[in-house]
Amino acid sequence: MSEELLEIANKRLVRAEFLIASRNAGVRPEALDAAYKLADLSSVAIDDNGKVWGVDDAIEALRSESDFVFAPVEKPRPRTLGGPSGYGIE
Repeated sequence: MSEELLEIANKRLVRAEFLIASRNAGVRPEALDAAYKLADLSSVAIDDNGKVWGVDDAIEALRSESDFVFAPVEKPRPRTLGGPSGYGIE
């Protein structure tokens, strides 16, 4: 396999891993492409077994620099369980 083809395959692999990991990390679906373009992937590496390393670190760095691509985290609302004291007792 030529070096050029290997480089293209590696870029595709890194992009796929990044998109999956960033979606799981809370990047808004409509901002996935923007997140990929904004992320610093210079420290991402692929080992001899095809495992991609460094994507999670790149996503955390992106979160600190460009948090607008992430969906806001909503705090859970308290739920009322049951009614007022004595409710339903006759």
